[in-house]
Amino acid sequence: MTTTLLWAGKQLTADEKRRTRRVAAKLRRCGDTDAAAALERFLPEHASAWTPDELEAGAHQGPWLRLDAEGHG
Repeated sequence: MTTTLLWAGKQLTADEKRRTRRVAAKLRRCGDTDAAAALERFLPEHASAWTPDELEAGAHQGPWLRLDAEGHG
């Protein structure tokens, strides 16, 4: 199993971006817009939404999110 950790300010690979978008879209289709928005926050186009404190904490303290190979967080 492949596990991907997303954290504030992380530079995502193309595969991580694709998987994150796919899971967010699936969440929206299932009606879980809050979870989709929380996940989309890790995408590069939303990088300005992180506070300086969140960016400094980064992978050490979070906020972070784990995605496994099947795309479940």
